[in-house]
Amino acid sequence: MAGNRKQLSDELSTYGYVFSPKKAFVRYTMAIAGLFALGRFFGLHLIPQIILFIAGMIILPLLLRNTYRNRYYQHKFSDLNIYMEQFLYSFMKSTKVLTTLEDTYDLFEDGDMKKTLGKAINHIKNTYNESDFEEKALKIIEKNYPYEGLTVMHRFALRTEALGGEYSESIELLLESRRMWADRVYSLQQEKKVKRREIVLSIITSLLLCSMIYYMAGQMHLDVSANPLAQIITVVVLILDLMIYYKADSRLTAGYLADDKDREKEYLKQYERFKNYGKGPLSVLGRKTAQRSLQEYIKACFPEWLMQMSLLMQAENVQVAIFRSYDEAPAILKPALKEMIGRLRLDPNDKRAYTDFLSEFTLPEVRSTMKMLYSISEGKGGEARGQIAEIIRRNQEMSDKAKRQQNSDSLAGMYALFLAPQLTGGMKLICDMILLFAVYMGSMSKGVI
Repeated sequence: MAGNRKQLSDELSTYGYVFSPKKAFVRYTMAIAGLFALGRFFGLHLIPQIILFIAGMIILPLLLRNTYRNRYYQHKFSDLNIYMEQFLYSFMKSTKVLTTLEDTYDLFEDGDMKKTLGKAINHIKNTYNESDFEEKALKIIEKNYPYEGLTVMHRFALRTEALGGEYSESIELLLESRRMWADRVYSLQQEKKVKRREIVLSIITSLLLCSMIYYMAGQMHLDVSANPLAQIITVVVLILDLMIYYKADSRLTAGYLADDKDREKEYLKQYERFKNYGKGPLSVLGRKTAQRSLQEYIKACFPEWLMQMSLLMQAENVQVAIFRSYDEAPAILKPALKEMIGRLRLDPNDKRAYTDFLSEFTLPEVRSTMKMLYSISEGKGGEARGQIAEIIRRNQEMSDKAKRQQNSDSLAGMYALFLAPQLTGGMKLICDMILLFAVYMGSMSKGVI
């Protein structure tokens, strides 16, 4: 228990929470007042009321953690969004990483992003015995703001500074990708607010409906709430509703960083299961279900790899670009890339190595892209940079739709939490109606009514 409290305290400190006795006293006083009012509304006796207080005091720090975590991720998202946009515009003018970082640094007020940029700038200025000091400096930022789009942008800047070449079109593509990402996150944040509001209203509505039985009993001069069974059911339902709200609040609080990382791990596990399914009827059904889910995620990740290929192909041929893209490729694509690279090492002219890439999935956009890459590798294609830029634009739109659908799917599971208060309220309503009937019949038998 002490370890859990320490862990919670450390997490709150990470999110910027500073303990204040005055603020803690105010929060707990307000919570106790609210729980007391709730208990009085349902006629709870002393012991059930104390149980409700204890449950509320346990959940309150967890709700506080959710609140601070939400602010923390929103602030990090805002800082990262501003940083990426300014970095690209500044780099377009200077084509120097250090100059770009210094220009961007001046935009920010004191805070986490300014401190992180300061560390990266100092690393570049004060490092003399490393060949990749700029890359390591940018990784300081990436470690604190782990977003795939940021890594792609930094790799582009390093490659452009080192090799030169035409870069304006690539920057436009990166700016458009950033805009789509920001719009998706803003949209998701608004949808989460709506879902949270709906669940709160669901809890309030179910509790008000439950109170109708007590009102009816009062009109009949009967006291149902004092029944021990009614007391137990009431305190159980109230605690369940607190837990439902906490669960919903936790799921609706996670920011863009947690969402991306958790999603990546989930799909990697799903991909492993997909590759290992057997041949039985249940395995076939499971494989098809996993295939549909993975296809949408691959659609979302493929343009990121294609952007890397576009940057690499400014200085390398197609095959070398594929080889060098592996390390920074999205994790979900690495197994297929590894297989293709192995085949190309054996036979650089193997057309099937391109056309078989992710062939277990129904992805026409991927298939046409790989055919185009093969054509360029054989010297049969047109102007490679223009072709790839157009394909990237199409794939970015495809990726944006796929990721928006993933966000909608993740929120669809919240419907169960929306219904949960209705179920707990319904359970209490049925029990209270039975008790009301029993009390009424008992009163009639005694001649009270």
